[in-house]
Amino acid sequence: MDLYTSTTFIPDNKPLYEALKLCQDAGIQSVEIGSNHCYEEHYDYLSDFNFQYLVHNYFPIPQISFVLNIASIDEQIRTLSLQHVKKALDLCEKTGAKLYTFHPGFLTDPKGSNQSNTNYDFQWEQNRLSQIDGAKGKYLMYQALDEVVKYAASKKIKIAIETEGSLKKKGHLLMQQPHEYEEFMTKFSVSEIGINLNIGHLNLATNAFDFDRIDFVDLLQDHIVAMELSHNDGEEDQHQPLQSGEWYWDIIHDSRFEDAFKILEFRNTTISDIIANLKIFEEHKNAF
Repeated sequence: MDLYTSTTFIPDNKPLYEALKLCQDAGIQSVEIGSNHCYEEHYDYLSDFNFQYLVHNYFPIPQISFVLNIASIDEQIRTLSLQHVKKALDLCEKTGAKLYTFHPGFLTDPKGSNQSNTNYDFQWEQNRLSQIDGAKGKYLMYQALDEVVKYAASKKIKIAIETEGSLKKKGHLLMQQPHEYEEFMTKFSVSEIGINLNIGHLNLATNAFDFDRIDFVDLLQDHIVAMELSHNDGEEDQHQPLQSGEWYWDIIHDSRFEDAFKILEFRNTTISDIIANLKIFEEHKNAF
């Protein structure tokens, strides 16, 4: 089983190098490069580490900050987002990264990342809900996905969209509910684009829309190529370390997903807490 540590565990706006050095010193071998780092002119030092890489969403960090949204009704943001995704795929090709995962887009453009250490959802503006055109947002998302799928195929890079979920701001998001994935899976094969099952988002989405977690996983099973793993209370996207005895272990260690990339995506977490979580992960794995 491929178990990766996301570099998002260090505080926001720190150089990626700091996270990689901590992982190296801790003996971690597989890393997902996350989206919360500061801009750097180049990342030549990636080749100095002997990691197996995955790349996630908003990396490499652009010099001028924006929220990536491939379904934005703002043409400039949508164009920037697609350009960024292609740069990320170029980086994957250069570094030999095994997978690039990204968000499927949103129905409104958030102001930015949430500033709370207990909720890592974006800052959504309630007054923008009146501007939503769900059909147009879905059309723009699929138009963008068609373009990304073609570019990824040309680079021979495996890609996946991340499942979404929010309890309090659910009206702003795409790709949270089962029916959305039923449609998605009729349009794309898993060889074209897979699904990155975000366990934290799933917990929020099931509370928001009242569907069964296991039924949802069963629906997606043939398309799941990765799992983004974190713990939350079902109300906020807290990105806490995993906890023993929780509902998600049966899904994580389900034999159907033995070959899926498993990614520990925590925020503001010490490297010692990550090492402790790796041990908990192994304990649960051995119990199956």
